[in-house]
Amino acid sequence: MKYRNSEELTSMILDDYEQLINRIPEEKLEVYLYTNRMYHNTYVPEDGLYQFVFRHFFRLENPSLTQEFKDTYFQTMEEAREEIRPNIYRITKRLYEVPNHKGAYTLQFPLTTAMLHAINPAFPHYDSAVSKAFDFSSTYHLSGFYKKMKRYIDQYRHMYETYQALIGLEEMQPVFEHFDARFGEYQLPDEKKVDLIVSQLGSTL
Repeated sequence: MKYRNSEELTSMILDDYEQLINRIPEEKLEVYLYTNRMYHNTYVPEDGLYQFVFRHFFRLENPSLTQEFKDTYFQTMEEAREEIRPNIYRITKRLYEVPNHKGAYTLQFPLTTAMLHAINPAFPHYDSAVSKAFDFSSTYHLSGFYKKMKRYIDQYRHMYETYQALIGLEEMQPVFEHFDARFGEYQLPDEKKVDLIVSQLGSTL
């Protein structure tokens, strides 16, 4: 299955990167840094403020999700700090096993990536805007956890490899320089810069 690669994304970004970066809401940087830094200085299951900020920023306030799901989510997030490389498959399966308000079992892969991204920006955040940027195919028509998860993992691996390629491309250096000129005070890692740029690109498509 063909998705947009690093060369294609670079071309799209370079087309008007200054305007693209200038349109990134500063709030995205501020809240991300809060969720990332505070994660390492709090006990997530009992930090109501942290949970509130995280839920609203990463869209965990979906009305179909139960309180049990949210409790499981933040408990899982706390436990993930004990792992050098949290298992994205295991975390997604654990959340899948918590039914929503209608009693249905839903695969919340984007929310799993939000959790891992807040812990470590090296884990890309998969959301609808990023999906558009890569021209990912929907998993809606696929039946069952395993088929959907296989598609998501394939797309996620492609995201990770593409982000690493973008960071190393010489053509992208002017983009990072403009990003630093605009947001340098935030001192973000390159992975987060790419995350914000690609997400903003997707939101324009």
